[in-house]
Amino acid sequence: MPRWSSGRVALVGDAAHAPSFLSGQGSSLALVGAYVLAGELAAHADPVDAVASYERIARPFMEAKQALASKKGGSLLMPRTQEELDARNSTLAAMQQSGETSRGDHAGQVHNSLTLPDYTRWLRA
Repeated sequence: MPRWSSGRVALVGDAAHAPSFLSGQGSSLALVGAYVLAGELAAHADPVDAVASYERIARPFMEAKQALASKKGGSLLMPRTQEELDARNSTLAAMQQSGETSRGDHAGQVHNSLTLPDYTRWLRA
């Protein structure tokens, strides 16, 4: 999706930045997006500015998360051929032997690439 907003209207969740189902991140990304949008709406008097700020803050993180699943490829989780099945089994066996439990350094960097803004000063008692 080239843009998530137009004026005062913004797309959120899967409508804006649906990750591949292979990522397992749909709900998490929806919560992050909702948090940032709500915070930006509280922080800006003009909703148009808030929506633009929401996209500016959240978009790089969402796109990086989407890219993780496309780099990983569907054949690892859902092999369609014997060759893909053999490759998946070899990959999993190698991971088990090496004790690797994460998806690699790049994935860890992506998962930790967004520090959520602190909107508590905008909360009203």
